Amino acid sequence: MFPKNKFFLALPLLLLTPIKSFALSEDANKPININADSVSINEKTGISIYLGNVTFVQGSLILNGSKIVIHQPDGTVTKILVDGKPATFQQQQDDSPDIVHAKAGKMKYVTKDERVFLKQNASVWQGENLLKGNEIEYNTRNSTVTAQKSSDNTNRVHVVIEPNKKEKQP
Repeated sequence: MFPKNKFFLALPLLLLTPIKSFALSEDANKPININADSVSINEKTGISIYLGNVTFVQGSLILNGSKIVIHQPDGTVTKILVDGKPATFQQQQDDSPDIVHAKAGKMKYVTKDERVFLKQNASVWQGENLLKGNEIEYNTRNSTVTAQKSSDNTNRVHVVIEPNKKEKQP
């Protein structure tokens, strides 16, 4: 098992080595449950648009937003877009007791590339470790994360790295 703050060790380089998986391995095999005020489904394009206090749950993955757009041509989910004030994300990992949380104005998850893009006042935290930036990108396949400041330099990257807490000896 990796130490908790391994997720944030390389932050000064803006390239992180997080715990080996961004999700529980069985999440992709779980059914998707969505609650919303309304839905519009286009079977020809494979795009469904959910509006109004939307909650998306698949295994330990929970997405919340005012709007969620799901792209699933040929019946396979390829992309999920989430808008909110803020849009939120949470997911358990296989080898960590701490849940990964994220929030941003906009989120995009591209399943083929296994990438999560967070924009507009983005933040990600796990336990007491925190990463904030205007834009954050997770590459879950390569286990890397990058963060960027805003173009006007008003929203720089901010990091909090908590030390490992040693267990007390009896």
